[in-house]
Amino acid sequence: MAKTLKVTNPATGDVLDTLELADAARLAAMVATARAAQPAWQDTPLYARGEILMRFADELEAANEHIATLSAKDMAKPIVQARGENEDGAKLLRAAVERAKHLYGEVLTDNAPGFEKDLIFTRREALGVIACIIPFNFPIELTFQKIAPALIMGNAVLVKAPSANPLAVMALDAVAKKAGFPEGVVQFMVCDRADMVAQVVKNRDVDAISMTGSTPAGQALMRDGADTLKRLYFELGGNDAMIIFDDADLDAAIDEMTTSRLENNGQVCCASKRFIVQKGVYGKVVEKLTARLAAAKAGSALDDDAVVTTLVSEKAAIEVEKQIATTVEQGANLHFGGKRDGARIMPTILTNVTPEMDIASDMEVFGPVFPLIAFDTEEDAIRIANNSCFGLSSGLMTADLRRAFRVGGKLKAGAAVVNGSGGYRHLDQPFGGYKMSSIGREGISISLEEFSHIKVFAVKKAF
Repeated sequence: MAKTLKVTNPATGDVLDTLELADAARLAAMVATARAAQPAWQDTPLYARGEILMRFADELEAANEHIATLSAKDMAKPIVQARGENEDGAKLLRAAVERAKHLYGEVLTDNAPGFEKDLIFTRREALGVIACIIPFNFPIELTFQKIAPALIMGNAVLVKAPSANPLAVMALDAVAKKAGFPEGVVQFMVCDRADMVAQVVKNRDVDAISMTGSTPAGQALMRDGADTLKRLYFELGGNDAMIIFDDADLDAAIDEMTTSRLENNGQVCCASKRFIVQKGVYGKVVEKLTARLAAAKAGSALDDDAVVTTLVSEKAAIEVEKQIATTVEQGANLHFGGKRDGARIMPTILTNVTPEMDIASDMEVFGPVFPLIAFDTEEDAIRIANNSCFGLSSGLMTADLRRAFRVGGKLKAGAAVVNGSGGYRHLDQPFGGYKMSSIGREGISISLEEFSHIKVFAVKKAF
């Protein structure tokens, strides 16, 4: 008997759908189908692949409201943000096509004795079959961050939808079919982790894995895929610091803090999660932040004006509640919020947070929680910010641009956002981090190269 997955609305507990999980046999067949389909897809001219991706973008925009509503229901993402994900997905498809049209090879010059009569040039070729593992928090955008560059480069893709909220990603199957992809080139599934590992991760016919998720999940996948030496692209956890100096525009700082930390109810990998505030303005930041959070509207994910909805599940909210309690037990003050109602966590401010506390270093809180850490000197701020196993992104607020670049250069993170939060992601930027936050980078400016081989052709005595 086939295993099934009940998909529920975290706000109401209502069952939205029941999906059949792909079992081991089905997953093995999907890999075989992808492997068989990939060579013909790679041989399809770039312009023809591009036309299909462009149609995919058009069809995605046409299905925007339907897919956004699914995200609002199965993960309680505010629907305005869910619509924005679909819009970003269409942009990523079109951008990947345009980048591919201008991704040129190189000709090597006759710069070494004995090679002056040879012609040496490079070209890009597909990796083969790429498995894409999608997280719950940005299911549509992160699907297209992976599959748009993979597909335009001639790869076949297998997309594992998040088990907590698979409906929006699984709805892309019909959208892809309308776009006209050949059978087997892009496939979507929901499955158990054990079957995924056995039939996909350890399968020699899968050439690469692109995964966004937790650091422990990435560590496990590295072990599981080690025997086949797959290419791995991981965007993992983060506990990003945002430094606020005493010369900063505090109203702008509050805007950046709240925009970053309240987006998707705090379930954002690169959102600022530690707020390191210079002592001279600490009290003002607490005052202004409290007033801003008190005005944040809580409501249904289907309400265009709602900012605070629920987390992806009650289990996730209980975990955040425990992390708040742990931080208070370690000596922090619960200044504002901290209340849980089912899967909803109200925005929370923790003051008197010290660098020795878990939340100030390696505890990643996936919820709308603002721990405020005071500092004296620039050197203190850098030390506190870098005291973490993570290094995804970072932000700093100051009127002194020299200091901004000086401090930004010393932060061990994949991005330093000046006069902004770390929750910043341009579709083109090479996105990823230092330390235990990332392997590889993701973004239109780099993913086409990441998802392809570079081959050298050498013609001896061509001249």
